[in-house]
Amino acid sequence: MSFNSVQHETVLKDVESYEKRPVPPDGGWGWVVCFAAASLCFIVNGLTSSSGIFLIGLTRIFDDPVSKLSLIGALQSGLSMLAAPVANMLLVYFSHRTVIILAGLLGFIGAILGAFSTSIDMMIVTYGLIAGVSLGMTFFTGQIIAGFYFEKKRALAIGISNCGGGMGILVGNMLIEYFIEFYGPRGTLLLISGALLNIVVFGSLCRPLQYAYKNVEQKESKDGTNQTSVMEDEESHNTGITRERRIRNERFIKLKETQNVDSPSTADKNSVKGEYVVRNRKDENSLAKRCTNIMGVEFFKNINFVLLMLSYVFWVFSLSELMYLPPLCVWSFGMTQKKSAILMSLHGLFTTIGELFLGVFVDLLHFRSKNLYIFSLIISSVSIILMPYCYTFQYIAPVVCIYSIALGFTVSLRLVLTTEVVGLEHSTKAYSVLCVTSGIAGLVSSPLFGLFYDITGSFLVVFYGAGACAVLALVFISLITLRNKFCIK
Repeated sequence: MSFNSVQHETVLKDVESYEKRPVPPDGGWGWVVCFAAASLCFIVNGLTSSSGIFLIGLTRIFDDPVSKLSLIGALQSGLSMLAAPVANMLLVYFSHRTVIILAGLLGFIGAILGAFSTSIDMMIVTYGLIAGVSLGMTFFTGQIIAGFYFEKKRALAIGISNCGGGMGILVGNMLIEYFIEFYGPRGTLLLISGALLNIVVFGSLCRPLQYAYKNVEQKESKDGTNQTSVMEDEESHNTGITRERRIRNERFIKLKETQNVDSPSTADKNSVKGEYVVRNRKDENSLAKRCTNIMGVEFFKNINFVLLMLSYVFWVFSLSELMYLPPLCVWSFGMTQKKSAILMSLHGLFTTIGELFLGVFVDLLHFRSKNLYIFSLIISSVSIILMPYCYTFQYIAPVVCIYSIALGFTVSLRLVLTTEVVGLEHSTKAYSVLCVTSGIAGLVSSPLFGLFYDITGSFLVVFYGAGACAVLALVFISLITLRNKFCIK
């Protein structure tokens, strides 16, 4: 009968259009999630930013070269971004909340084992590698869930969540310096393990975002007969793939039930149904396609994305100066370790100020994100090159504060710019790809500059190199603006 044939055609079309989409509430529980994300950034940035202070403490118990001692901080800062694909893969199967809780437990184990390490190699594996993966999973997942809960106020929400990172730098350096002074590096690691366990607490607040499913409403067939809807709006509190697969299975069952109507065209319908189901299963179960999707290879066809990636990579290289800023002040300028910790705390405070003002400039004053990013990189490159010539605390403190405000802008703009380039629906995967490349840069940059210091015995080459990398980051982001302006395809 033509009725059943048209019914099958309508149902199949509706099933193909069935989608799951996030619904940002732009408030409500989103502010609680934003607070949790800020707290997670507080812990992550507080620990990674204090690697320079911890490096000085490690010289008390280990006689290894600076390039090797810096591997702990390099692993933590690099893996804070490089662990993004691990988190992204886990997010396919588990909710944001579950991934953050697992990361907290992993970091706790790594810090505990690091406290009882008998060699720098063992500490590199435990506190550097294991805890670094934990910090990376926490940082990536926390930032993603904060961005997904907001749409109109996304830049403001991300800026607020990143403010936690700035406050972590402000408080973390002073606390780490105090703990090392009174408890030593090993006792400090025991206290750090307790801080990492708090990731579990804040992760429990990250209730996954609700997902709305398209409703297949009643349709009128070609012969004028109304068709019954086969789907209802559904909302999920689980962002994992298990729920999505169950929905897919339901839609195939509903399709089968709709087609089980006696008619002369049953064989044809079953053939179409079988072809549709097999084709979808083949695509979904293809290992090669899954690996390609996880790796985000398709983004490399987007030239603007590649330019953005290169800008992020060289920007991460420029951040190496933060690890060597405390040793510069203590070993080259003759400052006390407490003053170097105060300097890093000022860095955290003004980074927070920059992150707060970023949300105001973008969401309220409607400044263009790329222009702010370019301006921030100009300030950063000049400040980094000036630092080795500021021999006293009174001179270097203002330079660090100005640099930190610019850094607060660039930190908050990363996810905003990524979303502008690839769109919200692809932002999670694209940001994870950017985190991988940036993480590799973080792993290489600090030991590389540490090797330069071991060879030359001077921090000038470290800060000159970091400043040059900031200039290169500026060049690549400017190319995106030029391409968009002149419509270069």
